[in-house]
Amino acid sequence: MKRARTMNEKQPVNTDMQYLNGRIDALTALLLAVAGETMSRQSFRSAGNTRLESLEGTLLNTQASDAHLAAIAHTREWLNKVTS
Repeated sequence: MKRARTMNEKQPVNTDMQYLNGRIDALTALLLAVAGETMSRQSFRSAGNTRLESLEGTLLNTQASDAHLAAIAHTREWLNKVTS
């Protein structure tokens, strides 16, 4: 196994995009593993879309950025793709 790159300890984690992308990829893999063990693809899609719609509805009444809302929309696209 390749050794993980050491992060610059002086740099805040939220400014290292490569680290954040790695965390997102890892959490995505774990989410799919849990979903695969606990429910059908259709159930995962339905429950996920319900949660995402609720989140969007809540954020539309706030000052959430367009990028934030776009990320949720892209997540919905991903969810529908991986559960098709």
